Amino acid sequence: MFLLVVVLLIISLPAVGQKQIDDVVITGDVTNVTLCHQQDDARVYKISIRLQARNAGTEPVIISTASAMTDFYKIANTLEDLQSKGYVHIGWVTSGPGDPKSVPPAPVKPFRVVSPNTSVDISVDLRATMIGELKSGPTYIQIVAENWPAYSDNYTEKLKSAWRSRGVLWAHSLHPEPIAFVVPARVEHARCQ
Repeated sequence: MFLLVVVLLIISLPAVGQKQIDDVVITGDVTNVTLCHQQDDARVYKISIRLQARNAGTEPVIISTASAMTDFYKIANTLEDLQSKGYVHIGWVTSGPGDPKSVPPAPVKPFRVVSPNTSVDISVDLRATMIGELKSGPTYIQIVAENWPAYSDNYTEKLKSAWRSRGVLWAHSLHPEPIAFVVPARVEHARCQ
C-alpha cells in the first residue's frame, strides 16, 4: 500500500505549478521506452511521449497537432537531479517547402481549434543518447519540442489574421513541466526507425 501511495504521489507531482503560455498548458505522459542501440557503454533509447495541450483560457485556441521533434531534453531519477542538470541539445537541420502560396480561410491540418477546457494530443518520439543505462524505477524527463511547420513570421501573422474569427493561433514551442514515468526493470530492445 505504501508503494502505491508513493507511486501515485510521484506521478501527480508534475501537475503542481504548471506554467501556461498564452492560456495553454502542456503536460505529458511517457507511453513507451525502447532500447534502440547499444555499443559498449553508450545506449540510444527511443522514448515515446504523448503531450496534451490544454486550453486553460476563455476563448478558442488554434494549436498544431503535428508530431513534434525534440530540441532539448534532460532525464534524471529525481526532480532535484533533473533541475540541476543542463539540457542535451539535439541539432535538427530542417528545410521545408517554405510558405504556402495562399492562406486558407479556416484552420487546416495539422491545426485544430481547441475550445476552452479541452485538449489535444501531440506525439513526440525522442531519441536519447546516454552513457550507461536508464535505471529502472521512478524517472523524470523534461523536453522542449517543436511541432510547427517552418513558416515565416510574415506568413504566421497572415494565418493569425485570417483565422482570428475561429480562435487565437498558438505559435509556441512545447515546454511541458517535468514528466514522471517508471522505467521498467527490463526495457524492450528493438530496432528503431
